[in-house]
Amino acid sequence: MSEKNRFWSSLPIIAFAAIALAGLAYLGGYTRFIADDYCSAYYATRFGLLRSIWYWYITWSGRYTAFAFDWLILTKTLGPYGAHLVPPIAIATWLIATIAAVYTSLKAIAPRSAIASVAIAISASFVLAVIVLSPDIAQSYFWLNGMRSYSLPLVVMSIYALLFVWLVLRLKSDKAVWWICILAFGLTFANGGFSETMAVLQPMMLIFLTGLQWFTNNRKIDATFKILAAATLGALLSMIMVALAPGNALRKAQLPPSPGLIRWMEISIGAYLSFLQDILFSPQKMAALLGAILVSAWAGTGYKNQITLRWWTIPAQIMGGLILSFICIPPAVYGYAAPPPPRTLSIAAFALVTFWMYASFLIGSRLARITRSSLRLEVGLIILATLLIGVSSVLTMIYVNQNRGDYIAFAQKWDAVDAQILQARANHQPFVNIPAMSNWAALDRPNDHPKFWATACYSEYYRIQVYGPPY
Repeated sequence: MSEKNRFWSSLPIIAFAAIALAGLAYLGGYTRFIADDYCSAYYATRFGLLRSIWYWYITWSGRYTAFAFDWLILTKTLGPYGAHLVPPIAIATWLIATIAAVYTSLKAIAPRSAIASVAIAISASFVLAVIVLSPDIAQSYFWLNGMRSYSLPLVVMSIYALLFVWLVLRLKSDKAVWWICILAFGLTFANGGFSETMAVLQPMMLIFLTGLQWFTNNRKIDATFKILAAATLGALLSMIMVALAPGNALRKAQLPPSPGLIRWMEISIGAYLSFLQDILFSPQKMAALLGAILVSAWAGTGYKNQITLRWWTIPAQIMGGLILSFICIPPAVYGYAAPPPPRTLSIAAFALVTFWMYASFLIGSRLARITRSSLRLEVGLIILATLLIGVSSVLTMIYVNQNRGDYIAFAQKWDAVDAQILQARANHQPFVNIPAMSNWAALDRPNDHPKFWATACYSEYYRIQVYGPPY
């Protein structure tokens, strides 16, 4: 298939995926503070950057980067009235970083054959697949506390991938390599501080990639290996920092005792099978996943003469996606003594889609090399991919349309209640009664008990006693 035909073939996929992503960003544009967001903003304002990180570190969890994000976004930049900008900006940033990383990678494989539209098609289908495969889109992408813990680190991972592939191609001295190693160490150390799930997955993923680099490059310690090793060390240190937080024990005391080893693995395997079953029996999820895989395979057919493989590379990528996505589950099961909250599995979706799409790219390259008619192969792949991405886009827009009323209604109610509380405080009232702040994320809301955590969060944030109806 000529470059011109590949350009025109990629446009329908780009259009379908872009429409779906725009719909999701539109839905996220109705984000407002909910539940934990009030406590996060209150303590970030009260203590400032370092003291708020330390406060949460010793009383709740080791998510040091997440608490830094709270201070930066909720108090110093966007604030409560800019919360609706966070999800659209995150989705747009994620897409742009992924496009740049994929295009740079394709250009490194074949400088004269890299087509921007192919990189955009791969990236848009990738981001769409990860979001759609997430079991709880609302809590993972549109609730601020959930987004900054479980989807924002995925954005950072894509930015890291971009920096990695872009800088490695431009290293010209040992000194430059060591500076990039320091940068890689710092980025992965920071990214691991978003959540316990990312703190565990990130070093395992980097160990896997470093090992692949070691074996595929005849056990040479080159610049790429050094940078991956430095990133791995940063990720391991972040995991240790998160695990050693004194607040973990205090939070754990409020939860059931951790299960024994056998029960721990039973719950973890059951939760993982449920995650895979949810994908398998959802037309929207299956269409997004298969569509993204076929888009990547189609892209790979254009590089049949530029990629050499060892026999175990493709199976390693497929198994890597399965194993790394499973690794996201046991840490949460150990803490909750139950299947993890669905919002945490957006990270598992990221691992699965990332490695399976790369495996499919390699498969496409391999098939194009051994098939008699590579043109028929390319046409068949792009037609199926377009149909599947189109189906997923339509189902995603149906999801957006079905939920937009709830998001709009809550945003309007939030704006009215915010004004009501501020007016009551300006009038020096001792307390204010607000309507039920039931929300699309199904999170706790204030009630009539002043010591209930959600009631206390609202009251501390607004500096007036807030009461909601009992429930």
